[in-house]
Amino acid sequence: MLNVAKQKSIDSTQFERETGDLFGHCLQAFHVFADLQQLSEDMRVLSLNAELAAGRAGEKGAGVRALTQYTRELVNRLNGASDDMAKLKGQMYSHSASAIRILQQNIMLERADHAVRISGSEAENTGKALEKINDAKATYLQTTLEQVRLMIECVNKLGVVSADVSGVGSQAASISTNVAIEASLSGQFEGEFRQVANAMQEYVEQLRNMADNAARAIRDAISIGRDLHVRARENLSVL
Repeated sequence: MLNVAKQKSIDSTQFERETGDLFGHCLQAFHVFADLQQLSEDMRVLSLNAELAAGRAGEKGAGVRALTQYTRELVNRLNGASDDMAKLKGQMYSHSASAIRILQQNIMLERADHAVRISGSEAENTGKALEKINDAKATYLQTTLEQVRLMIECVNKLGVVSADVSGVGSQAASISTNVAIEASLSGQFEGEFRQVANAMQEYVEQLRNMADNAARAIRDAISIGRDLHVRARENLSVL
C-alpha cells in the first residue's frame, strides 16, 4: 500500500511557467529571422538591376553580369532557409502547445491528489487512488519531457539553417568585393556598379547580424531547455 505521508508531488504550475519561458526563448530565436524573406527579395531585385546595368555597360559589365547569377543562387538559398524556418517554427509551436496542455492536465491531477490526501485516510482505497494518480502524473511528465526534447530539437535544427544563412552572408560579401573591383575597371559605369557593391554590403551586414543574434538566442533556448529537462527527470525520480 502507498505511504501517503511520504509520497511526493511535482509542481506542474512551475513547470508550465518554465516551459512557457522555453517557448519564449525559442520564439525569439526564430524572430531574429523575421526580415529574412524581405532581405532575400531585396537581393533579388538588386541582382536584376545590376544585370540591367551590366547590359548597358556591354563588355565592361561582363564580370558584374556573371556575379548577378551567383547572387540569384544565394537568393534561392535564402528562400529555402526561410521555408525551412517556417516549418520548424510551426513544429515548435505544436510541441509547446502539447507540453502546456499536458502540464495543465497534470495540474488537475495534483488537485485530485491533494483532495485525496486531505481526506486524512491511510485506507487501502486511498492508497490505491494515489498510486493511480501518481502513475498518471509520471506518464504526463514523461510526455512533457518528450515535447520539451522536440522543442530543443527544433531550435538545434534552426541552428543548422542559421549556419547556412551565415554562409550566404560570407559569399555575398565576396560578391560585393568583386563587384567593387569590377566597378573600378568599368569607366563611366563605376558609380552605378559601386552602388550595387555598397547595397550588397549592407545586406551582408544584415545577414551577419541575424546569424550572430540567432546564435545567442539559440544558445539561451537550449540552456533553458536542458535545465528544464534535468529538473523534470529529477521530479520523475521521486514519483
